[in-house]
Amino acid sequence: MAQKGTNVFGIMKNIYNNEYQWAVVKSLAVFLVGVRIAQECIGMEIMPAIASQTA
Repeated sequence: MAQKGTNVFGIMKNIYNNEYQWAVVKSLAVFLVGVRIAQECIGMEIMPAIASQTA
């Protein structure tokens, strides 16, 4: 059972030490955070309607 934890730690260490894989993990994490924020903003009016001013 103890080897599983070590194996997972080893995999994470290898990903962290590989520049390309670490960049992919970070990009994926930022993308997922952005998706979550977008889901929370559904129905929120970002830019209110501007009344047209006709003279």
